[in-house]
Amino acid sequence: MKPKSIFSIQGKAVYDMKQIKKDVVVIGGGPGGLAAAITAAREGASVLLVERNGYLGGQLGSGLPFLGFLDKKRRRIIGGFAQEFVDRLEAAGASYGHEYCPHHLSTTLIDPFYARILSFEMVREAGVEILLHCELSDVKTENGKITSVTVAGKGQQIELLANVFVDGTGDADLAYMAGAECVKGDEDGVLQPPTLMFNLGGVDIDRFADYLAANPEQLPHAVIPNIEEGYDAEFIRNTKSAIFLGLNPLIEKLRKEGNCPVYRDTVIFIKQPIPGHVAINTIRLLTLMAQIFATLVTVRWRPICRSPR
Repeated sequence: MKPKSIFSIQGKAVYDMKQIKKDVVVIGGGPGGLAAAITAAREGASVLLVERNGYLGGQLGSGLPFLGFLDKKRRRIIGGFAQEFVDRLEAAGASYGHEYCPHHLSTTLIDPFYARILSFEMVREAGVEILLHCELSDVKTENGKITSVTVAGKGQQIELLANVFVDGTGDADLAYMAGAECVKGDEDGVLQPPTLMFNLGGVDIDRFADYLAANPEQLPHAVIPNIEEGYDAEFIRNTKSAIFLGLNPLIEKLRKEGNCPVYRDTVIFIKQPIPGHVAINTIRLLTLMAQIFATLVTVRWRPICRSPR
């Protein structure tokens, strides 16, 4: 690693470029990036993991659960690093393991705060080096192969060299900037809606389940006919990892009365390991709202990434 120096040209700070070389460089410290970095290091490779936030884990720290560990026959169909991560969470009291769900097949609740801690622990154990608060800013290629990437951090730029680069950004940022062909959205250009989560304490689950038992139309069976039997008030009450989805009639009524300014038709929350706490899915921007948001981003935000080569 070269030492950096700072000087000024016309009042603007200019930095000498650092350079780091590893066997493997992983861009993005979310679930996929963690798995790639840790397993590569366990195989003996020197690994650098780059993350734009000040913590590791990505969506693991959002309050969302894992889905898809069990099939319709309630058999576990996912193993490897993902199951190891869940096992360690469960051993620490930060997960209840895999529970069957009539709506989602299975849910695996995780403590979002401990998931971040465990991410750091497992990275350290594997000997992976970390760069936090660093954003991908440039990619150099030669003959269709990435030769180096540049990341911008707090007051510094770093050129990263490696034999293998792994895109763990979640949005194919590295692949796109390297010139790979990318597809955005479905045939109509609609993307998966952005999701913003927040944790709420002091929730009386029993009282809420009583309300659902007295008002079963607030559960999603009326609008989602393929939900299996058992997704009812008692499931929400008694299942530790329950995900609630519903209240559509109530929201419609409140909106007609002018008492619901939020543009959505469903309330979604996920139980958390702390009793009385839930993670609430705040907003899902779909179709028109998503198009408006995309326009605002295009007009008001100046991207820091260069065009693909």
